[in-house]
Amino acid sequence: MSMRTGVRLGLDVGTVRIGVARSDERGIVCLPVETVHVQRDHSEIDDLLDIIDEYDPIEIVVGLPRHLKGTEGQSAHMARSVANRIAARWRGGRICMVDERLTSNQAHSRLRDSKVETHRHREMVDQVAAQIILELALESERISGTPPGQTVSLGDPSLSSGKAERD
Repeated sequence: MSMRTGVRLGLDVGTVRIGVARSDERGIVCLPVETVHVQRDHSEIDDLLDIIDEYDPIEIVVGLPRHLKGTEGQSAHMARSVANRIAARWRGGRICMVDERLTSNQAHSRLRDSKVETHRHREMVDQVAAQIILELALESERISGTPPGQTVSLGDPSLSSGKAERD
């Protein structure tokens, strides 16, 4: 089975910032796009939808930050919540959750290897983590021949509520 064509967006959801990355039409190259700041009133969803409208993706890949032992904490709950809010308002394509353990560490490592000054890491690390999440998802699709991750469905109770462990 061949790769689907169309731009994909990757999201690295944090408690303060959401990193955004995009792929090219053929799913070969992934690039950092922007960092969106999380707001108390959840207005960051409007900012994300503006980016989504700009790139018109076939899929949005949201990183699911699990603990090393595989359990989910507050950060995973937040990522699921953001995915659910986007799903409630965007009808353009598929939204999925993919495991993203250790991508922030990989992002810092990439920035160091690229000789980016340490004081600039904060403004870029979320975008690079989103880029890594997207690269992992695309590699999974290339290997398996099927779309990556767990599809987000409206009304899925694991996306909007539920008890999460403390991080």
